[in-house]
Amino acid sequence: MTIRDVARRAGVSVSTVSHVLNGNDQHVGEATRALVQEAVLALRYRPNAIARSMVKQKTATIGLVLTEVDNPIFTPVFAGVEEVLRPAGYHIVLVSAPDVEGEMQAIETLRSQQVDGFIFVSLSLCVSNEHLLQLRNDGFSLVLVNRCIDDPTFNLVNWGDREAASAATMHLINLGHTRIGTISGPVARMPARKSAIERHAGWMQALTEQGLPVHNEWVVDGEYSYEGGFRAIETLLAIGRSGRELPSALFIANDAMAIAALKALHQAGVRVPQDMAIVTVGDPPTAAYTIPALTTFSLPTHEAGRVAAYILLDWLAGEEAPIVQEGPAVQQVTLRFNPVVRESCGARVAGRA
Repeated sequence: MTIRDVARRAGVSVSTVSHVLNGNDQHVGEATRALVQEAVLALRYRPNAIARSMVKQKTATIGLVLTEVDNPIFTPVFAGVEEVLRPAGYHIVLVSAPDVEGEMQAIETLRSQQVDGFIFVSLSLCVSNEHLLQLRNDGFSLVLVNRCIDDPTFNLVNWGDREAASAATMHLINLGHTRIGTISGPVARMPARKSAIERHAGWMQALTEQGLPVHNEWVVDGEYSYEGGFRAIETLLAIGRSGRELPSALFIANDAMAIAALKALHQAGVRVPQDMAIVTVGDPPTAAYTIPALTTFSLPTHEAGRVAAYILLDWLAGEEAPIVQEGPAVQQVTLRFNPVVRESCGARVAGRA
């Protein structure tokens, strides 16, 4: 459908339709405006962002700034963003920015290319956000994904890390486990990782609410890495070799550490889930093919990309609205993890817990 089809159905000129769509319709009568809006809905007409950019001095491009372009966590986020923005006529400029300085350089580069808006996807590091505040104050629409920021004036899409960790731990408790340890992310390192802190808190919350003990020696920092996860298992098994009690189950704070943990346990002759059950968060394609297959709480990364893109489109549309019209409200969305039950959690074995 084109703007001419809308004009023909409404019985008005193309210029009148253009005025209504662009918000410059103060001189258009209410009845005529209603006819145009009815025609738009009936024909499911959607203005093409590229054609619109020629008139509105816009480039129909969006800057997507990722902390790590090659991080597999971010691939579904990019796919979700692209799924929404490309049909709307926008091109995506992808930039890697591993730290604050990198983000500042990315902002300058993208501003020089006159992008219309920004989406920032982060590793939940708690770092300075002053450059983002300046960017917003300069009039740019932006959305933050997985950002460690406590500011109600930013558009923000996060996932519920604490809720996921609590639910994962409760899953183990419901299977009969009462001795539950954790391989955490970097909870005490700088800069802080919000996801690690929240997941650790969720694990502890579930144990506390169920009246189960929190054993500090069953808490090992796996650094969110394969190597760290492997070393964490070695640390825990050393506790068992010294004659002290081991946990019967582990909540592992990310999938990389969980995959490494499976290998370390296998090499040590510890059976999963018979001797030690495992639940983790994050659900890469490899999780279904490990031995045993990992029970995970899947990160809503693809959904986060879609939601962020829709929020940005709302704000870009608000920039084109008449001055008298109030702009879109700030949106802060928390997405839930989805449980994917496989083999590594096991079932209750009498006398084990």
